[in-house]
Amino acid sequence: MYQVNLLPWRACIQRRRAAFWLRLFVLQLVLGLAALMGAYGLLSQQQEQQHQALLALARQQAELTGRYQQRQQAMIRLANLTAQAEQHGKNLAHNRRHLNLLQQLSALLPAPLWLSALESNAHNLTLRGLSHRYEAVTQFEQQLTALPLLRRGQLAEVVQRQDGLFSFSLVAQWGRDE
Repeated sequence: MYQVNLLPWRACIQRRRAAFWLRLFVLQLVLGLAALMGAYGLLSQQQEQQHQALLALARQQAELTGRYQQRQQAMIRLANLTAQAEQHGKNLAHNRRHLNLLQQLSALLPAPLWLSALESNAHNLTLRGLSHRYEAVTQFEQQLTALPLLRRGQLAEVVQRQDGLFSFSLVAQWGRDE
């Protein structure tokens, strides 16, 4: 037969044993929760650091993008200013050539001859005028072909009008501005 010990000290030992295991279980739960909280804290800290690094990189990218756009705009402005300066130089050279030609033409014009039109394009120069004498027109043509600015000058047409004046048209190769 079984013997049962019903003494109070046995119940006390069992309670202590149960309390021990309960404390051990609670301690394991607390340690597990502490480990989870520590891991969560570390992950949160890592995530915050990565977020701050990402924000810093985004600010840096925005700054670099701004600098790049400023440089692009500066390059465009520089290209525009360079093109304007080149065009201004070409216009200045073109105007100097015209001024030089007009100064030379004023010295070459015989007294009974006057010009009524001067037309120029990239390659040719056309001079139209009137004269009382045909010899003045031919003399002007010869002097015009001797000019270094013009090449292959020739009379395109000479017509005597009803009032006795000779209407003439001279064409010469003008060339390009240099």
